[in-house]
Amino acid sequence: MKKLLSLFFLLPFLSASAQKELSLYIGTYTNSGSYGIYVAKLDLATGALRIVDSLQADNPSYLALNSSGDRLYAVSENAGTNPGAVVSFLKEGEKWKKLNATAVPTGGDHPCYISIDSKSRYAMVANYSSGSLSVLPIDKNGSLQPPVQLIQQYGSSVNTSRQQSPHVHTAIFSPQEKYVVIADLGTDMVKAYPFKPENKMPLDTQNLIAIQSTPGSGPRHIAFHPTLNTFYVMGELSGKVTVHTFRKKRIARLQTIQGDTTSKQPGSADIHVHPNGRFLYASHRAEANDVSVYSIDSNDGRLMPVAHQSVMGIMPRNFSIDPTGRYLLVANQKSNNITVFAIDVATGKLQFTGAEMKLPSPVCLVFSNSQ
Repeated sequence: MKKLLSLFFLLPFLSASAQKELSLYIGTYTNSGSYGIYVAKLDLATGALRIVDSLQADNPSYLALNSSGDRLYAVSENAGTNPGAVVSFLKEGEKWKKLNATAVPTGGDHPCYISIDSKSRYAMVANYSSGSLSVLPIDKNGSLQPPVQLIQQYGSSVNTSRQQSPHVHTAIFSPQEKYVVIADLGTDMVKAYPFKPENKMPLDTQNLIAIQSTPGSGPRHIAFHPTLNTFYVMGELSGKVTVHTFRKKRIARLQTIQGDTTSKQPGSADIHVHPNGRFLYASHRAEANDVSVYSIDSNDGRLMPVAHQSVMGIMPRNFSIDPTGRYLLVANQKSNNITVFAIDVATGKLQFTGAEMKLPSPVCLVFSNSQ
């Protein structure tokens, strides 16, 4: 049975490996000359990138694709008189068009993260400045509807310049989609809401599971292990990665390990597990401008440091590992470039391929499994 499960896990990996190119969707900030969202192709033989299309959008700082890859969703990270919103696009042939005629407000300020369940029923949006979680229904054609839930967070923490109020930074589905898990940078909380899509209010706020992070750590992004009951939290303000187990409706802290070893005041960002489940990667901004590499214990998910790799740029806000597991791409916001690294699948170490793409303020990279 274990062999069959391993083969089942590898099928998408093997399918993607047979392709010559993968589609990459790039989110940007549009206050520095960017058009919005860019569609690129990654050459799996060389790591080279080329732009094939662009979609106009306002500050599309985080993106999500549906499971079939023909509907694209993006936050518009705005606030106030230009409210935070989500926009949607439909792929027809090789071209994209807008699904919703106008952006759909999230009900919160500066939405910075969006995720879609595998059956495209709901979009979960993290509103950073207002510290709330929005739940937007998706209709049968993929269009977004106004929020049916707006879950406000409350509280603060010890960093008086960054944690005066809640700041929801992630809203991600657990692997079996039984929960939506949020990271609240402002209150140092990680919370898991039971996801019940059959209900009018799909997130169960009465039976949430919560864990307090180390005060001042500023939990930002979360990555689940593909096979273990383990997830990883990147602390933006501490520069540390925390390993958590998630079993029997209980979250427990297993390990905390340093990520940013350079910056006086870390500004860590993104975190992802390699498709093979053997390695974890975390990006660090501030003075570091690097990616830390860890090996993952196959039994319990604990981490061991492997290496640090310069991102060949400034302010690596987001990065992505292609579905074949060959390349890791980094969006460097301040140096206006995307850099491509080859992954050694034996050690997890990264090597700069020399391939890069110049683009204004790239901040989000999302691959499609469907080409």
